[in-house]
Amino acid sequence: MKHQTRLVLPLFAAVAMLVPSLTAAEKKAKFTDWDLGKVAFGEKLGRKDTKGKVVVLEYWGVNCPPCIASLPHLAEMDREHRDDGLVIIGAECQMSTKDQMKPLLEKAKVDYTIVEGAEGPIEVTAIPRVFVFGTDGMLVFDGRPSGPEFEEAVTNALGSSASEAEPEVAANLIEQRDWTNASGGRIEAAVTKADSKTVTFLMANGKSVDYPLAKLSEESQKAIAEALEAADAE
Repeated sequence: MKHQTRLVLPLFAAVAMLVPSLTAAEKKAKFTDWDLGKVAFGEKLGRKDTKGKVVVLEYWGVNCPPCIASLPHLAEMDREHRDDGLVIIGAECQMSTKDQMKPLLEKAKVDYTIVEGAEGPIEVTAIPRVFVFGTDGMLVFDGRPSGPEFEEAVTNALGSSASEAEPEVAANLIEQRDWTNASGGRIEAAVTKADSKTVTFLMANGKSVDYPLAKLSEESQKAIAEALEAADAE
């Protein structure tokens, strides 16, 4: 069941109310369970715009001082981490007009998307309230945007995103060992790749060197041939 949040609480009532504990079902909530409603300011976001991104969804209102206080901080977070894969969405939930919202957003230099009429599986009874979703779309944080727990949740989610984005380093065909050439010379290196004519050594200094396979000793050529055969069999 999706809950449409329309808060018209007295100015400070929202601050005193506590965020309810998540039920087991709510802990399984994911970003795609939300209907963001209508865009009031900013770009319309499709699923492709949030897939694989860390998403921060904040419920706020123009008649909520703590909400207004959080706007500059979120705007700064958006500027600092948008290129890192962070998407921030502000869900205004006090049925305010664009004319009421605009001066507050401009003063806080908000450039992220603002929506109205957002609906989700978790009922929001106090604002400001923020949900953080990881790169897999699952809810990882539910709370206030003003505490260290929120900052930590976003940092951790972005860190996870960066780790996932790092390209995998290909394993060496053969780890570092001693090799001998046909003249009896010694070579200490790992083998990253090889074919019937050339072997690529990864030297201890990190430099890659292509070397004619035929110039290695018979023992070294045999070891490389066996490694290639084993790799092809995997």
